[in-house]
Amino acid sequence: MKECSCNLIDWTGKDGKYIHIESGEIYDSQKHGALDCQTKVKEGIFNYGEYFNICKYIPGDPKSNFPSASEKIVKGVSKPNEGIPPISKKLFK
Repeated sequence: MKECSCNLIDWTGKDGKYIHIESGEIYDSQKHGALDCQTKVKEGIFNYGEYFNICKYIPGDPKSNFPSASEKIVKGVSKPNEGIPPISKKLFK
């Protein structure tokens, strides 16, 4: 039976560098196998219909377990640039 194995990957990584939970290494489908459903589609293990019906970690899907950008920010993975940039003193002369 085809199943979602995306839970074996820590998706909170920065810059697309997600962690293979069991090994603690950066996830690489060549090294760790096709665990994520998107790779399974690319390798012909899943078709798109199966992907949307089986995968529990679809980015942007409101029912997905994939962390949203706001969840990543809360965890400190990425910090947005906030505030007003410094204003040059030359403007006030």
